[in-house]
Amino acid sequence: MQPDKTNAKSEKVTEKKSRPFFKKNLLLIALVVVAATALLSVGALAVAVKMGFASPLLNGLLGVHTREAAVKEPAYMYAVPEVLVNLPEGGRRFLSVKFYLGYDEPKLKEELDKRMPEIRDVVNKTLWTKTVEEMSTAEGKENLREEILGAINDLLQKGELRGLYFWHVLVQ
Repeated sequence: MQPDKTNAKSEKVTEKKSRPFFKKNLLLIALVVVAATALLSVGALAVAVKMGFASPLLNGLLGVHTREAAVKEPAYMYAVPEVLVNLPEGGRRFLSVKFYLGYDEPKLKEELDKRMPEIRDVVNKTLWTKTVEEMSTAEGKENLREEILGAINDLLQKGELRGLYFWHVLVQ
């Protein structure tokens, strides 16, 4: 019995025709997969950037160190009692602040305790110069933070404060 030549030829023709078609489809499938992966990656990166996850990760991968990453929290916090002053404007307006002082040297606590009357006096003098308009803006409060921190640091002899952290700034 002789093998059927027509049947073998038709299989070869079908095989030859299907291979280029399969190769074209394989290329198309590969391009679609690559494009979909790229779009998903870009989308995920956009979401990560929007939510704030990407910056620290990318900075760590690239070896970029921002000032925020390099700044560590102070080792100690010192609570300054609330300071309440009348504002210079007419009427019965007052300004109340309560804040914490951040520092790293443990010996600074003793000096802060000892100098608290001077610290309160410096804070009072600073607050007496403020207006309602100044204290109603974020910039005004930041200026107040810098002024008070600088004035208290000028008083200290055993160390330096690292930061001033408001508990509240209240104008009524």
